[in-house]
Amino acid sequence: MRPVNINAPEAGVAGASPGNRVNALRPYLGYGSISYRESSGSSVYHSMQVSFNRRVSGKLTVGVAYTWGKSIDDGSSERADGDLPPNKRNIRAERGPSDFDRTQILTANFIWHVPRLARGALAQPVLRSALDGWQLSGIGRMWSGQPLDVTMSYDVAGIGGTQNQRPDVIADARGPRTPEAWFNREAFARPANGTFGNLGRNALRGPGVNKWDLALFKNFRVREGKNLQFRGELFNAFNHPSFTTVGRTLTTTATGVNPLASNFAVVTDTRDARVVQFALKLTF
Repeated sequence: MRPVNINAPEAGVAGASPGNRVNALRPYLGYGSISYRESSGSSVYHSMQVSFNRRVSGKLTVGVAYTWGKSIDDGSSERADGDLPPNKRNIRAERGPSDFDRTQILTANFIWHVPRLARGALAQPVLRSALDGWQLSGIGRMWSGQPLDVTMSYDVAGIGGTQNQRPDVIADARGPRTPEAWFNREAFARPANGTFGNLGRNALRGPGVNKWDLALFKNFRVREGKNLQFRGELFNAFNHPSFTTVGRTLTTTATGVNPLASNFAVVTDTRDARVVQFALKLTF
């Protein structure tokens, strides 16, 4: 299932400055845009998936999972306006990476029961109790970025709404991948009036994920049927910058584009920085 605006006029028929003429050219007069859900979407997914899980010793368990794949479709949601094709007469042109596609996904985890001290290493029972019985665990995620769909803020095609219209690409859009310019904002131009741009859907890639979460546990036996657990947990333990949202709407006017406006190509949000928490849990 996918949404389609069945009440958009044909591109270009309203002229260079369509204004209110668009409404007089819609297939169903008296109505504006009509989002219609139809079973015209298609998708395909291929991948190589590898996993490794092993108890290295009685104290250490490790697991690694890796996926190299690609998901392709012509619409990733059955309801979202972000999947409305700009040209309802050429839905095939929407074929591209799925919104949720990630080319590479590597996830690793481990659990390590820290070996106990040898008998006689410490004579004091209190110190032995404090230093023995620790457990360290963690999970790491290294994923490539999801697709970015660059769209315009102006109805260049004259179909009664911007409806995910994309610009023309005139240069290599790949950029320095910095917070100030994730991609080359100068690589785009305004299409001719009454036409759709040549940039494909989801043509660029956003930031990936590089994150490790670690946990340190220690169990103390208080008495019969009562146990105390100390927990120390670090989320994004190495405080690696992890960007999320990138400005992807190109400010477009009646005559051109302004790539320096509206945070276009700028990273505008991040995932959490390092978070550390400690806790004591009593079970009885």
